[in-house]
Order: sequence, then C-alpha cells, then structure tokens
Amino acid sequence: MALAGTVPIIWGLATGQLDNAVWVTLTAEAVSWVEMKGSFAWRVRTLLAGAALAVLFALAGQLTAFNMWLSLPAMFAVGFLATLLKNLGDRASGLAICVYLLFIIGNALPETNTAAIALRLQLIAIGAGWAVFVGLTLSAVMPGQEPFRRQIALIWRSIATLVYTISRSAADTSSRKLTGDVYTKENDVRTAIDNSYEFYSRMAHQVSQKDNQQYQLAMLRKVAGLAAANVISIAGEMEHIDIAGLDETLRIKAATLFSALKEAINRISIFVITLKPEEKLLAGSQINRLKKLIVLIRQYQLPQDETQLRAINRILQLVERTIRLLENAILRVDAMGKDMPVYRSYSFLKTLFLLKPRYLLSSLRVLFNLDTLTTRYALRSAIAVTLALFLSRALQIDHGYWLPFSVMIIIQPYFGATFKKAIERVTGTLMGGLAGSMLLHVPTGLHITEGILFITFVLMVYYVRRSYAIAAFFITLNLVLLFNLEAAYNDELMVTRALLTIGGAMLAIFSGFALLPTWDKKWLPAHLAAAIQSNYSYFSNTFFAPERIVNWTRNKRLAESQNSNVFDSFNRYMDEPGADKSEVYYQIITYNVRITRNLNNIHLEQDEKKTDHATSASPAQQAKIAECLDCFNHVMRLLPILDDHAAIPKLLDPFSLPPTPFALNEAQMVSLEKVIIELKTMSEEIAPLRPVKEVDTL
Repeated sequence: MALAGTVPIIWGLATGQLDNAVWVTLTAEAVSWVEMKGSFAWRVRTLLAGAALAVLFALAGQLTAFNMWLSLPAMFAVGFLATLLKNLGDRASGLAICVYLLFIIGNALPETNTAAIALRLQLIAIGAGWAVFVGLTLSAVMPGQEPFRRQIALIWRSIATLVYTISRSAADTSSRKLTGDVYTKENDVRTAIDNSYEFYSRMAHQVSQKDNQQYQLAMLRKVAGLAAANVISIAGEMEHIDIAGLDETLRIKAATLFSALKEAINRISIFVITLKPEEKLLAGSQINRLKKLIVLIRQYQLPQDETQLRAINRILQLVERTIRLLENAILRVDAMGKDMPVYRSYSFLKTLFLLKPRYLLSSLRVLFNLDTLTTRYALRSAIAVTLALFLSRALQIDHGYWLPFSVMIIIQPYFGATFKKAIERVTGTLMGGLAGSMLLHVPTGLHITEGILFITFVLMVYYVRRSYAIAAFFITLNLVLLFNLEAAYNDELMVTRALLTIGGAMLAIFSGFALLPTWDKKWLPAHLAAAIQSNYSYFSNTFFAPERIVNWTRNKRLAESQNSNVFDSFNRYMDEPGADKSEVYYQIITYNVRITRNLNNIHLEQDEKKTDHATSASPAQQAKIAECLDCFNHVMRLLPILDDHAAIPKLLDPFSLPPTPFALNEAQMVSLEKVIIELKTMSEEIAPLRPVKEVDTL
C-alpha cells in the first residue's frame, strides 16, 4: 500500500503532473486493499481480478455520470455486487473496495470528451498495473510457504494469548468479565484456525507426503489445533480449583508455569514464521523450563481436597501433552526444510496455470451462493448506497461522493455491527481531520509531508482489522495530506467530509434499522440451535461410529466453528439497542461450549492410549453412554423452543446402536459425566423459554 500509493505522488511532483498522479495513486490504493493472504497463486488471481474490476467499474462510473437516472440503477447494481463479493472472504473485501470506490469517484468526477476519458482510463490502468506489479514483485521474493506458515503462526500466537487470559481469569475468579474473556480468546483461536482453512483448505490426511513442505505444514497446523484443545481443557480444569485458597508458594509456581507455557508457545509462533535457529533455541529453552516446573510442582505438597488434587494433576498432564506437541511442532518445521523464494519455486509454466478457468468458475459459484441473510444484506446495501447517491446528486453536494462511499463502508450484515462501525468511522474521521488540519498549519518541508503520507498508508492498513476507529483516523489524515499536495485542501473541505461521514453513518444506521433489517435477536436462537445440532453430530460420531474415527479433528472443527458463530452472534446481540437482553442465551452457549470441550478431551485421551483401540466399551460404560445419549435426545427435542424453524434430525436410539468401539478410561468417564451434567442443565434452561416465546407470538 505504501509503495503503490507514494511512488506515483513522487513521480507527479517531480514531473509537474500531480493531477494525473493522483488518479494513479487512487487506483493503486484501491487495488492494494486486496488482502495479500494465501499462496502466491491466490495473490496472482486476486490482484489481477482487482485490477480488472478497477478499470471496468471506473469506466461504468464514467459512462453513467451524465444522467442521474442511469447512475442510480448502476449504483444499485454496484452496491449489490460489492456486497456479494464479501462472500468470498477476506480477499474479496478489497475487491469490493475496488468496485464501489472507482465507480463512485468516476461517476462523481467524469471527463467530458473522448480524449480526456481515454487518458483517465489510461491512468487508472497504469495505477492498477502498478499495484499488481508492486504486489507480485514483493510476493515473488518472499519464501514460497511463508503465507501458510504465517497463518499457522497466528494460530500459535492466539493460543499464547488464551493461556495468558486463562491465568488472569484464574487469579481473579470474581470477575465475570475475565471469564467472558476466556471464551472470547478461545473464539479467537477458532477464528485463526478457520482463517487458515479458508486459505489452505486441504487437511493433513489430504496432502501427499511427496509434497513434503505442504504435508509438514498441514501436520503443523493439526498440531496447533491439538495444542489449542489441550489449553482449552486446562481452562475447564481451572474452574475446579480455589486459587485464593492455595498456598502462596504453590500459587507462585502455578503462575510461573502459565507464564512459561505462554512464552514457549509464543516462541514457537515466532520460530514458525522466521525459521531462525536462535528462535528454535529459545523455544527449546522454554520447553525445558516447563518440564522442570512440572517436576517442582509435583514434588510440592498439593491440596488434600480430592477435587482440586484431581484438577491439578489433570492440568499437569495436559501441560505435559502440550509440551510434546510443542516439540513435535519444532520437528515439523525442521522436516519442512529450507523455504525457497517464490521466483525459484514457481516456473513460468506453473505460473501460467494459475489462471485456469476452473478457479474463476469456482469463485463465481461462491459469489452467487445466495441465502436469505446474504440477499437481504446485499439488497439493503444496494438500496442504501443508491439513496445516498441520489441525495448527493439531487442536492448537488460538493464532494458528495463521500456520502455513498461512507454508507458502503459502514453498513454491515447486522444492525449491531453497523452501529458499532458507524461510531468508529465518525470518531476516526473527526479526529483524523482535526489532526491533519493542525499538522498542515505547522511549517514542514515537502519531503516531510511525503514521509508522513507514506507512514499513514502503512498504519491505516495495519489498524484496519485491529481497530477500525484508528484506521479511519489514518485514512482521513492520509486524505488531508493528499488533498494538500494537489492544492485542493482547505478547512471547509474537511468539515464537509466530516459532515458527509456523519450523514453516511446515520443513513447506514437507518438502513440497518428500516430496510430489510437483520437482528441477532432473531438469528441468535437459530445459530444456537445449529451449534447444539453440531455437537450432537460430534457426540454421535464419537461413540456410535462403526469404527473409531481417526480424523476426529474434522468433527471438532465443525463443532467449534458453530460455537464461534453463535458466540459472535451473541456479542452482536448484546450491542443491539434495547435494554431487554436475555442472559439465558449466554448460559446455554457456555454449556454447549463445555460439551465440545469434553468431547475433545475424550478424543485427546484416546489418542494418548498405548493399548489396542479396538476394545469395546464395557456394559457399565455403555449404559453411561446411553444415558448421555438420552439426555442429548431430550435437548434435541427442545430445539424448536429455541428456534421455531429448527428441524429435529433423526434421533439415535440407544438400544439399537452398535457398541462403542473403544473402552473409556477414568478421565474419559469423567468427561462423559460432565457432558451429562451440561446437557441436564441446558435442558433446564431451554424448557422455560416456551411460555416466553408463546407470549411474544401473541
């Protein structure tokens, strides 16, 4: 972003063609918003798609600019398509920016003759081509597997953050916020894993060992997922320990253990991305420290309370398993070998095959995979942005294109998310405009301004997913400096931008409320019912599959992804206006999350067994499994209370199923008992909701 945006400005200043340079920079900036994630192949396809869309929609904006009644239906189509592009995930959010930004600017600032239009399109094509050149050049010199390694490193880093949050929550059990933070960070781990699968969908068992690097990285990601499951299990065990009642020396040792575990995982994340021998050495040093701490804690006089003693021993066991996974992670990175730069690992012929038509067809199928939620969101966005364009054109607002642009940026699938982004956008824009105005009143040389412009390009991309308010601050500051370079800046212009941003935010909020609104108050029960059904499938495949499922992590991932969806929905639900918020949903969500955790524990224990897995469950164990199934069936019959449209799947009959193909050890039986408790409690929470829903219907 910084190189693509700044170099054309320097060229324009050096040659006296700043007006032309601004169009090159604007287009390069739009294309540079394309997420440079995933393999080199995906980068080539996505950047070329962004360049093509930039030219195409800039032309569409130019051709419809002279007639408002042509512009409005075109704006509607652009708004609808730009929203659908978000179906393609992170990569396509940048493509959406290319589409609506260049259409809106082209429509607002058209040329009036053929020669000028041709020059404008030439400048836009140069900007798009320049952004592609910069992106692919930087990608060509990077190590070929670095994007995949980066995704895996982010998983490890999110696990380290989860460990830190667990230790804080354990230190202050009175804070409900900290308990909620554990669920949030657990959700972040799940999101990091899902993001990795979005860009690298093949799992470990689907990768040929002949492609050693891809195989080792797929296995490394699986190792990270298992490490996350162990850490999450540690969080569950911490709930059984009275930290305040422990001996102070033991508390210090426990805190040191968590600190060392966090640091070891952090070092693994750094080693995965850098491949530096010194990081491997530091990671190994932290792992050895962990081993010594476990020995010291075991030698210490532990609490006599049986529940706490069992939980402490279980935590130490889980840390030991995590240590083995950390050691395995180091071995996987070593086995991957040297990571060669892209230009050495991609032949010219291989690069040509990156543009196969099947990739385009696959993306088009995903793009137009319309469901109720997507269609309503796309229609709402299209109507809102068309209304914004109509107002800006009808009222002849100076620089009125900021109004539809702000609407399109702010509007989100859910009202709560739209409201939050509107606040962040307005706050960032006002502060950025104020800072930019103050900065321009300070005497600075031209090169200092260029340097600040470069920095703002970097920081607005850096913060766009971390804090949108800060990103909006740097975007506005960037625009202030950009306008100043072409001598079009004045304080009134920034006031206009601020007012139009506020107007766009209000219009986006109004649209989210009045135009085909999507309320999490309505969708949360549906997400919750889907998450419970996913756990039911996970439970069924765990205990009643004809033979033990080796690739059980797929069921784990599906269940955790549904838990992630419902947790995100709950957070949006809490941000929606209205004081009447039910806490019951939060309780049911936590029960369901703990069921997933305990099913994970059962599989983790099974993986640790050294004996033959073919031994069937004993009659007593089978009776307990049948009891658990009966409780689960009862919960499934209650799902229509949560969601009127929930379809109850065919329920399993505990008396007509084959025996569980593995015997359960003590830890697995404890996890099974916990599942039964969670299911019974969940039933008690769901059943009373029936009268409430009936009253709402009346």
